[in-house]
Amino acid sequence: MNATAPGRLAGNPIGSAVEPHSLGKSLFLHFAPGIANVAATLLGFATLWSPSLPPELFIGVLSNVFVLIPVQLGYLYYLARKRRNPGWSLEGIVVYNRSLSWSRYMVWVPAILVPTAVIFLAFEPVTRWLEAFVGVDFFAKYQVAGDSEIAGIVLLANILLTGILVPITEELYFRGYLLPRMPSQFGRLKPVAHSLLFSIYHFDAPWMIPVRTLGILPLIYTTIHTQSVRPGIVAHCLVNLADFFDAISRRIGR
Repeated sequence: MNATAPGRLAGNPIGSAVEPHSLGKSLFLHFAPGIANVAATLLGFATLWSPSLPPELFIGVLSNVFVLIPVQLGYLYYLARKRRNPGWSLEGIVVYNRSLSWSRYMVWVPAILVPTAVIFLAFEPVTRWLEAFVGVDFFAKYQVAGDSEIAGIVLLANILLTGILVPITEELYFRGYLLPRMPSQFGRLKPVAHSLLFSIYHFDAPWMIPVRTLGILPLIYTTIHTQSVRPGIVAHCLVNLADFFDAISRRIGR
């Protein structure tokens, strides 16, 4: 991904370098990948699943490989081709793409992770209550009967995809492309509106909407301030990987 020239990023790219999306287009582009992902996962379960296959094969591997990543990256590169960008360049598509020194990562990545961790921990009781209250789990009935021979391979693939590739894709698509093009109707609340829409996009976990909306704000404001998706990519990957290892440790501890 080629860096955009610094001069293009000087000042406020939201108001000058790109045109804001209409409200309808913004809502569609925020929600469409999530809808497609849930629909494809349910279709995969309905047509391919058996008790010998781990649910993560459909929830975290096939849906990401064939739907979520291709939809988001595919749309970005479709726009790049329309602009006649050379090679793999996303210049003009991914707006927040300023390069940062390694020392800046040491500042901004913790600036994202620390308040995000505090918010998620503080809201954990509320999140648990909402999960019990909502009571919606699209995939609860799909369970493995006994040990699965491919469970280890699926876990490794899931870590690579959901822990690394999906966060990179989401940051390019949501923070690099959609965030600077938020509709003008939101005014000063564009970052908050974007955070809410990104939280709703995770349709399979509606109980996480409040905590995600607040918890993602440090990442969003850091992206705007640095005019770079790069610290957010690192932080997003670390958060997702931490979730994986936490889930694994809980399983082992049972």
